[in-house]
Amino acid sequence: MHLLTHPTRRTGPSGTDMDGIYRNMVLFDFQTEVHSGFFVAYYRNFAIPTTARTLATTGEMKSRPMKRSYDTGIVIYEIIANGFEHERSQAMIELLRRVHKGVPGTPDDFVYVLMTLLVLPLRWTERHGWRRLTELEKRAAMDFYAELGRQMGLEGVPATFAEAEQFLDEYEDRNMGPSPEGAMLLNATAAAFARRIPTPLRRFTPTILALMMDKPQVAVALGLKPAPAALRVPFNAVLRFRALKARRRPLPTKPIFVPGGRMSAYADGYTLDQIGPQATV
Repeated sequence: MHLLTHPTRRTGPSGTDMDGIYRNMVLFDFQTEVHSGFFVAYYRNFAIPTTARTLATTGEMKSRPMKRSYDTGIVIYEIIANGFEHERSQAMIELLRRVHKGVPGTPDDFVYVLMTLLVLPLRWTERHGWRRLTELEKRAAMDFYAELGRQMGLEGVPATFAEAEQFLDEYEDRNMGPSPEGAMLLNATAAAFARRIPTPLRRFTPTILALMMDKPQVAVALGLKPAPAALRVPFNAVLRFRALKARRRPLPTKPIFVPGGRMSAYADGYTLDQIGPQATV
């Protein structure tokens, strides 16, 4: 297998710069895998009835689903790309504090949302990436979200990745389930997801979303039909083939995200004052 691995992919990360290790994971080494995992995390919140009700009351996802979807990613990518001390990152953290101020919920509810961003992208990468993650990479990711939680004023953030996984799974066992609001949010945002997949496959968007969920009960909670078992094998095979192809190619030299850069929701790029529910485009 080593002979089938491109030379640029034959060494893992090293050193003590945890922010740099996580940044490299997200922007370069596992850019496609982590990006897919962020999508899984984005939809996960719709599967928690109390969170879905809170999101539905804002109206932002229903009225501007494309913008809301991209803004969610921009906030986290800005912090990852720039580091916690950068003024752009601090502006995004302040935005997070502002939009969560006064939002109903228990401390566990807010920690859960944070843990979806940590755990689910790493689980996706472990299952579908071109190699397994190292313990150093998992620790770097854990350190990043622990610091983000601290700067947001959250309490009770797990201390290790294993504890984060346990927290997420136990929270979902207690709280996950279908709701009218969750189904509405999924329907409102599915078109935004569909724009990111090849045109011939867009009519299968609900099935693809169901296949992406790592637990069958998530699809049910979202109001999706569980993906047929017969489709899961070819779906995973396609992802495995993609991973094997990636293993033989050089690592990307261009980051997946450039602060302020162009994207579908912001064809001419964006400024930070455009990001968030109170912004106008």
